[in-house]
Amino acid sequence: MDSSGPKKNRSWFKESGLKYGIRLLFLLALILLPFVLPNRFYMRLATEILIYGLLAMSLDVLLGYTGLLSFMHAAYMGIAAYTIGISLTHFNLPPSLWLTLAIGVGVVMLIALPVGWLQVRTGGFAFALLTIAFGMMYYTIVWKARNITGGDDGMIGIPRPKIAIGDWVLGSMGNPLTIYFFTLFVVLVCFLLTRQIIRSPFGAVLESIRENEERASFIGINVRKFKLQGWMLACTLAGVSGGLFTFLKGSVSPTMMDPNAGGAVLMMTLLGGLGSLWGPFIGAGLFIFGQDYISTMTEHWMIFMGLAVMLLVLFMPKGIAGLVDQIIRKMKKKAGE
Repeated sequence: MDSSGPKKNRSWFKESGLKYGIRLLFLLALILLPFVLPNRFYMRLATEILIYGLLAMSLDVLLGYTGLLSFMHAAYMGIAAYTIGISLTHFNLPPSLWLTLAIGVGVVMLIALPVGWLQVRTGGFAFALLTIAFGMMYYTIVWKARNITGGDDGMIGIPRPKIAIGDWVLGSMGNPLTIYFFTLFVVLVCFLLTRQIIRSPFGAVLESIRENEERASFIGINVRKFKLQGWMLACTLAGVSGGLFTFLKGSVSPTMMDPNAGGAVLMMTLLGGLGSLWGPFIGAGLFIFGQDYISTMTEHWMIFMGLAVMLLVLFMPKGIAGLVDQIIRKMKKKAGE
């Protein structure tokens, strides 16, 4: 009698239990994190890591799954942030969290749609160059429109709406603990929805386009349509991260849209690992914490951060996520022997 079936089932249950156990422990750690951090600064730093992790994940959707490189993806985060800031300061909209967030993300989608429609008609290097061209255009508009955006000074003192569901007020955005848990909730929802989308047939089509665009078109896939949809998904997530950033800081600056910001997000994504979704969060954490730590020792922190990322990319081309996958495969191989 063949006993391989029950053994395989037991192995599958053990593996699934281990995966879910690790995920629950990680979620529990994120929930308990603000209660063990020494002060408010580190709580805000943890919140910022979650926000930039979401932005890096949106770039992973574009680069890791669709195969489209964007050098200025942070610009769409900035568009949402400035839209919310302008709405709350110049137009005196009611300080509704959900309304302002919807307006910010909606404006990003309205801008990203025609831009994406044009960009997906190119590919490869041309697509990447167009992202630079449009990104620099956004940056210049924000920099020059001083009467609206504050120019190089940015916008400060942006009102922070309260977190409310109807008449039920859950908390104030001025409270670091409240903004942390709100950000964690939004990021978790975005992550789960994105993972579900990527695991659907739509995600499989994006990966087929990434692997071989010409072959995908030969079997009847409308390549431009799916590339545009992948682009819109990535820009929407970037818009959400821009809204969260404004609620956290209460201010926006053109520096969040400049080429350095775009390069930083790209480094976070590569550091975490492409095609993993969770890897960019690790990359964002390492990059932001490393930047904060090194900048306390020298003002030339970018040199050292650049060298560190170069070494990691050279010796770990698949990033942190690739290293973890490699370790898991080795453990499975040893367990099977």
